[in-house]
Amino acid sequence: MLPDPERKLLRILINYPSPVHKNRMPDFKRLEMMTGRRRPDLLIGLHYLEDKGFILWPDKSTTEGILIIKTESLEKSPPPRKGNIDYWTKY
Repeated sequence: MLPDPERKLLRILINYPSPVHKNRMPDFKRLEMMTGRRRPDLLIGLHYLEDKGFILWPDKSTTEGILIIKTESLEKSPPPRKGNIDYWTKY
């Protein structure tokens, strides 16, 4: 599981391309605005995502060439409990 800042950064990179933005990635200024982090912190986060195999980032001077390789699998939460009927019928 990714740390929160890196997970937020990955979610932004995944969700940013849209019909308006086509296939382009947000630049550093946009990432700073969306994450609330400075450029050095963003670079650390992007390097972390690259080391863990989530993104491919060939040109380190710009965010344009970032390719998303895999997304974080969401952990499934346990099914909701249906009350305490088991307590009264099985114990």
